[in-house]
Amino acid sequence: MPLLTRDDLRRQSPLAWASILALLGVAFWFWTLEKGNAAGGTALAALGCLGLILPPRERMGVLPRRIRALPRGLDAVPALASLVSSPGYGLNWFYGQNPYDEVVHLVSGGLSGAVFLALLAADGRPRGRLRLVLAATLFGLNLGTVWEAFEYATGLIGDWTDTWTDVVLTTLGAALAGLLWPRR
Repeated sequence: MPLLTRDDLRRQSPLAWASILALLGVAFWFWTLEKGNAAGGTALAALGCLGLILPPRERMGVLPRRIRALPRGLDAVPALASLVSSPGYGLNWFYGQNPYDEVVHLVSGGLSGAVFLALLAADGRPRGRLRLVLAATLFGLNLGTVWEAFEYATGLIGDWTDTWTDVVLTTLGAALAGLLWPRR
């Protein structure tokens, strides 16, 4: 099996490529600000996103069917999530008196909720709006809780208010993805 074919490249998401280019632009911007660690971390995130979108997953039989069925438009999600959070780390916006952390949790919850719903929809079974919203909400609650446990384990965590609002906003973002998910 050839690594990449022209058909594989035609299936690629233009939004994913644009997001990766924007992520590289942010890395360059950090570099011009003499924030070397942030520039390097953002460039590595772009490289990781490239590693996620390039493989022709549709032809990779070893992958689970649901992964192979993910719409290519969702390839942009990791790069978009990295774009949203990069200034928080690179410019310390997570620690200021601003709603940046809250926006990141809401947007990341929505993006990850969309990927979860696409994985759920890959079986082709019809699901009602209430079931989609409930599934996405429970997913967001679990994701937010696990993320906050990670923040606690690594010392990134803020106070109790920061913790519960982060979980609620991640859950809300995923629930909104369920509410907006197109019914087929």
